[in-house]
Amino acid sequence: MKSIFPAILAGIAAFIIYLILSAGSALPNDGILLWSSAELIIGLILSIITGLICRKIWVGTSYKMANPLRWLLLIVYIIPFLIELIIANLTVAWKVITGRNIRPGIVKLTPGMKTDAGALLLSASITYQPGTASVDVDEETRELYVHCLDIGEDPKGAIPADKIFAKLNLAKWIRRITQ
Repeated sequence: MKSIFPAILAGIAAFIIYLILSAGSALPNDGILLWSSAELIIGLILSIITGLICRKIWVGTSYKMANPLRWLLLIVYIIPFLIELIIANLTVAWKVITGRNIRPGIVKLTPGMKTDAGALLLSASITYQPGTASVDVDEETRELYVHCLDIGEDPKGAIPADKIFAKLNLAKWIRRITQ
């Protein structure tokens, strides 16, 4: 019974995101506002499944991710994320063209995230950056293992989360959203 409310919240959030991303799929004769009826049925089924899978993100005494301010912060987070994404694309293009500073390897990242949602958002943000991919996460300490195009001079040391991105500290933004 305790996990029903978080599953419902996660399902509603997933359905809203699905509706935003699939707007405009209505057919001329078979549509409800901006969506086709088949699209709405599929979205509802996928949202229920997503709600059941992601209910642990919403569990807690205060249901932190149900707070609308956190959703607003998540939307605002897109701006610094896109800035970092553009910088990463240009950096990777420059490294590939020049052939300099390409030392691929896996490094340990210590983000200091206190929640699973924070570790998830950080690993997704890292993986979207070209030249990097989140490989593994230590579930107890929430340390990430990241494959990088350039591991730097000290391949054995752990990297703090604010050093993985070029200009902005995205880990700090993620902590604001999820903790």
